Amino acid sequence: MKREMDQVGLLLCDIQGKIFEQSVTREECSSNIFIRRFMNSKFVSRMDNLTFINETMTIEEIFEELDIEYGKTNYGKIKFSINEMYWIGYIYRYLSYVYQIDSKNAYKIIKGTELRHLFFAYHSLDPMNAIDRILEAKSLVLDKDSDQLTKEGVKILRRIKRLKN
Repeated sequence: MKREMDQVGLLLCDIQGKIFEQSVTREECSSNIFIRRFMNSKFVSRMDNLTFINETMTIEEIFEELDIEYGKTNYGKIKFSINEMYWIGYIYRYLSYVYQIDSKNAYKIIKGTELRHLFFAYHSLDPMNAIDRILEAKSLVLDKDSDQLTKEGVKILRRIKRLKN
């Protein structure tokens, strides 16, 4: 179920964008490793369920929490630019917030490297427009209700069955 972006969502997008942006200078690992760790972390789960809003954490504390959860690493060498990382973090949070999916699933839909390749083409678009284009290119529809998805799934299965017979 899709929800409208509001002030809370925009604040979360900005916070996540800043975390991603600062990871370029604070973390020794590659940007891809940071993105994967962050998008699967316990911290991001609190952003997903909005309990993070009631916390008072600094960005330093967030990075410390990630280091405690995963350990420090210098694995990987490729660092994305600060602008790319901010946009990637912002887009991931926007996608998670609007479509009410957890960050792990958002990361499964599109990896950091894919978003990086789309940065120059999409960074000047409205975030929702960029997300719609990404989902359309992947032939994904996230805002349909479960009944509609079930009906479409049944139609597809019937077509497949007819092709086999």
